[in-house]
Amino acid sequence: MSRVCYRFGAFHLNPHARELLRSGERVALPTSHIDCLSYLIQHRDRPVGRDELTAAVWGRVDVSDVSLNHAIMRLRRQLGLSGSEEGIRTVWGVGYRWVMDTVVEAEEPAPVKAAPAPMPAAAPATADAAIGSSAAEDEAVVEHPVAPAEVVETARPAPRRATAWALAGLVALLLAGWGLSQYRGASPAPGHAQATAEAPTAASATPAAALVLPVQVDATDGWSWLRLGGMDLIATQLRRGGLAVTPSESVVGLLNARQDVPAEDAWVRERMAAPQAWVLRPRIELSGTHWHLALQASDGHRALYAEATADDPLSAARTAADRLLVKLGRVPPATTETSLPKVADELVQRVGAAVLAGQLDVARALIGSAAPQVRETPQIALAQINIDFFSGDYEACIRGAQELLGRLPPDQAPLLRARALHTLGSSYFRQDRLDEADAAFAEGIRLAEPLEDRNVLAGAYTGRGAVAGRARRLEDAVRLFGIARTLHEQGNDAFGVARVDLNLGVVAMDRAQPAVALPVLEAAAQRLETLAVLEAWTFALRSIVDAQLMLLQHPAALATTERFWPPESYARNPRERWWLTLSRAVALTANGRLGDADALAAQIRDLSSPVDDAMVRTEADALLASIALLRGNAEAAAQQAEEALAASPENANRLTTVTTRLTRIRALLRLGRVAEAAVEVRTLQAQALQTPDDWRVLFIRLAEAEQAAAEGRRDEALAAYANAMAQAEATGVPENLVVVGESYVPALLAAGQHDKAGAIAGRLAPWAGQDLRAALIQVAVHRALGDEASANRALRQARSLAGERLLPSELGAGPYVTP
Repeated sequence: MSRVCYRFGAFHLNPHARELLRSGERVALPTSHIDCLSYLIQHRDRPVGRDELTAAVWGRVDVSDVSLNHAIMRLRRQLGLSGSEEGIRTVWGVGYRWVMDTVVEAEEPAPVKAAPAPMPAAAPATADAAIGSSAAEDEAVVEHPVAPAEVVETARPAPRRATAWALAGLVALLLAGWGLSQYRGASPAPGHAQATAEAPTAASATPAAALVLPVQVDATDGWSWLRLGGMDLIATQLRRGGLAVTPSESVVGLLNARQDVPAEDAWVRERMAAPQAWVLRPRIELSGTHWHLALQASDGHRALYAEATADDPLSAARTAADRLLVKLGRVPPATTETSLPKVADELVQRVGAAVLAGQLDVARALIGSAAPQVRETPQIALAQINIDFFSGDYEACIRGAQELLGRLPPDQAPLLRARALHTLGSSYFRQDRLDEADAAFAEGIRLAEPLEDRNVLAGAYTGRGAVAGRARRLEDAVRLFGIARTLHEQGNDAFGVARVDLNLGVVAMDRAQPAVALPVLEAAAQRLETLAVLEAWTFALRSIVDAQLMLLQHPAALATTERFWPPESYARNPRERWWLTLSRAVALTANGRLGDADALAAQIRDLSSPVDDAMVRTEADALLASIALLRGNAEAAAQQAEEALAASPENANRLTTVTTRLTRIRALLRLGRVAEAAVEVRTLQAQALQTPDDWRVLFIRLAEAEQAAAEGRRDEALAAYANAMAQAEATGVPENLVVVGESYVPALLAAGQHDKAGAIAGRLAPWAGQDLRAALIQVAVHRALGDEASANRALRQARSLAGERLLPSELGAGPYVTP
């Protein structure tokens, strides 16, 4: 019986085969996108609602808008449609409608070529039997416990591009995937498929999820690398065959946290948030000169079994994976002419296993000991580049990526180029070269979109989102992260989803929304800890510390730093270690432990690299200035702040720059150097003109108020204070409210405006039990109102919070010494 197909313009759509052709050439699209197009064309007589379309394509209505929007956007691009009125018309308030002239025609069934003789059923071969088996016998695919079905050869599929996992981005772009086995086969090539009679006739619209566990190796110690290298190769092969396979580093992280391979598949599915996933348990055995690999797979309802024997372990792993794909109704990926020779192939897997195990020195040594012709292959070159990135040598990484991209012909190996561009963009990002990073990620998106590789594409979108966030284009950042998150969900990548959530939490922090960010960051950190992705996890913890400090949760922030302390135990990258050190120093300062904080900040200043660690050194200098002021040493504070500002890179954190200058202004005013402070205030005012809508401007208004007060312009000072407090109220962030209130309240008291001072003190009272400044405000207001009992209670509270910080009366000057 013939089936309906559709022809429109230069395109031919076969809904049953899920195939779209342009002038006879296959268009690379995910099956969900083709299903979306098919449904619109089949119902072209009317508009199709968004809920109806998502239910028809994805099987449920709770699919995010990003998924549907991305599908429509990509369809329009592939079909050459220029707007929302052409081809796929947007019907506002409803959904979409297909409006292109379309011809309906019957499908011509493709002929099926049978094998010369059916292969007889056979029980699973033992290792001994497999050694002497013929090549034909090795083609058997066994479903456990049922005997194998008859094997036939299907028609050759249309050419397809190989897909692979790539390195993914993270805020501050922590590259996380390796999958070195996937560096091969980026060029399109015809495929060859085998399938059992029991296999489904069509793949499901949503790729089946799968998790591959480490390989159980029964061989000498010299082959122990197969535990992770073989796992990654099998995962790659299955992913290239259309399965949504959890990235290897996520599986390794999960098992590192547990320290063994769990016997229960349900435990793995629960931790990976993939309740319907196939769990694969590979086992490989060396018997004589032959390798025998067996794959056991279960989705909780069915069990499948596939095996293969070959002269080398990698061939056995690929063949067994291909046979499992057939049992799942998938087309095994084609072998391409770009495949590596065996020696390079094995090196790729060995290096990948070392990196997955966190052994960067071993990975580097493996490459260094290889023959020159092997080291010069593009796949090994990219492996070396990524090792440089993980080691924090971004300059070497950039040089290597640029050289590799120069070697690769522009029209070849698009997937390899896309991954090299991602690494290049990530290195640029780490150096705050945002325009160059954005260009690299954008080019990676252009190359990856036609390849159907969700993980490569998601990494590039995450990279562009991180650039947008750093450039304060926050709406763009959220949109790009949303696209990346959907792609990671479709690719069964729990780590990718956690990474994007981490980025979204950082965006909320940049919007001065720590209360919104904190639960998002905590959930991401929990997931990353489960997966044992250390660098991403420590970054999440640093972000949690920032949120807790903005919410005045000082003891909680210090407790959070204990989770990544000492930093050398949790960060291989020396750049990240200094950021962890700074995070703890800031938390120590907030808890009054100035000596410990000073020692850590000085350590950063003395031991970090002036070039590679310029940003964290600036932050450390700013902290040292604040500590000096808290100790009552205004001279040292003014000098330290001046040095921090002079050494600050052009792309330094804007908040740090503004608050460091405020520290210098306060130190100068305390020294009576009012004219010098006025110069610093004018510098801040010039900055405010550039970004008048930035919430950080409130600190500039605060500096203006304190300068006006020092110059005796009381009315102007009070107006500026009121402006700063209004902006702090607009953010609703406790830290912002307290930092304004600590100097606004004394100014109001000095002006005799006790009611306004009392109102602000009442606003800040909820934090008086956890923040020294809020407690001191209570002391000042109660004393001004003549309530000595309440003032003394508040003073006892302040002393309990002070730690090594001097109270204002001990400074001999300051806002809380009443007239």
